[in-house]
Amino acid sequence: MAETTTDLPEIRVRMLRWMVGLSILGVVVILADGRFQVVLAFAIGAALGVLNFYWLWQTGLVLMEVQTARVPRMTVLLIILRYPLAFAGLFIIYYNRWLSPLPVIAGLLVPGGGVLVESLLLVRKDLRRNETA
Repeated sequence: MAETTTDLPEIRVRMLRWMVGLSILGVVVILADGRFQVVLAFAIGAALGVLNFYWLWQTGLVLMEVQTARVPRMTVLLIILRYPLAFAGLFIIYYNRWLSPLPVIAGLLVPGGGVLVESLLLVRKDLRRNETA
């Protein structure tokens, strides 16, 4: 049997750990190449990506638990502002040429990697459970 919804807090914690681990791995690999500005851009993108994942997760939890037709204002604000703030940040970085936008975008993809790793481990765990059954 697959993980139940009661395991969601543990799954979220593990995904966040994978995201942080992938971020650190990316920073170390880029740093080994000696490209400090790229490291900074990647780290900023990764931090924003993980923050976005956290906000999205919190928003999903709030929306699933709402018993009334009224959603909390903070949740609505996060839903409305998340993407405009991300695009504005990328535009400012690109327009002012402070950092290369490509490593920032690569950092923003770190949460996808964390979710992918955790998903593969859950599938593996379920396949092993089915083999023994």
